[in-house]
Amino acid sequence: MAGSRVVVVGDVIDDIIVVPQGPVRADTDTTSTIVRGPGGSASNTAAWLGWLGAPVDLVGRVGAGDLERHAGALRASGATPHLTEDPDRVTGTIVIVVDGERRTMLTDRGANATLSPAAVTDALLDEAAHLHLTGYTLFDALEAESFAQLLRRAHDRGVVVSLDPGSAGFLVDYGVERFLADTRGVDILLPNRAEAQLLLGFAERDGAAASTSEECAQALLEQAPTVVLTSGNDGVVIARRGAKAVRVDVESITPVDPTGAGDAFTAGLLRGLLAGDDLVAAAAFGVRTARQAVTLQGGRPPVVVTQQR
Repeated sequence: MAGSRVVVVGDVIDDIIVVPQGPVRADTDTTSTIVRGPGGSASNTAAWLGWLGAPVDLVGRVGAGDLERHAGALRASGATPHLTEDPDRVTGTIVIVVDGERRTMLTDRGANATLSPAAVTDALLDEAAHLHLTGYTLFDALEAESFAQLLRRAHDRGVVVSLDPGSAGFLVDYGVERFLADTRGVDILLPNRAEAQLLLGFAERDGAAASTSEECAQALLEQAPTVVLTSGNDGVVIARRGAKAVRVDVESITPVDPTGAGDAFTAGLLRGLLAGDDLVAAAAFGVRTARQAVTLQGGRPPVVVTQQR
């Protein structure tokens, strides 16, 4: 690896998390707990990385007037922000309705859609050991050629590139075949079970998955040399070309809020790799980080105190 930092590129979001106190009633009120805070998959991952003590940079875009608010939140978690303002668009916003372990997300991408690949400077990549991207950025900000150029710039410096597909819904909108073609060349693919099934063209049949997590992860090795597939309480499957798939178990707990659990897992995984752990140990550290995340409301870690491994 060329450098010693993680560069995370992608979405900066204002989260509005809604937890109804009962069934949602149409055309009238439903008593709910509502929490507002900073979010976004990429920003959450960067915040958890910073909180875990990793040197991390977050490249993103916000609406006019919101730069310092979001930069301050990232700095409070230990991440270094590299944010720009869009003069015409608002900061991206997501309304997240939580129902147990399930979430419904209503999304306005806002200023995230105008993030420029030029914001990922050569100076940032020169210091990076790892570049982490999310599918959200490809869905609306980076064109396929810009994405490919960013991968080449990273690989030319010996930087490892990981990708979280981000959203099954947006994958459908973007087109699965198009997504697979546009993201070929990443080193580590980090789908959840639903995203993996979608990328492989599998469907749910009679309530049962068409393929196991191990089979999905192995099949996705055609797309990337390493696949780390998360599946909630069913654990994590690690597949590498030329090796047998390995499962990392997850201790089942009742979550307070599952928002950002996948982002926290990714942060723990990358923190472990940055520290020199092998992939299985790094994934186990990611599992522990995600377990902590679901005990909190919102997608970000507690701020200020840097944690030790």
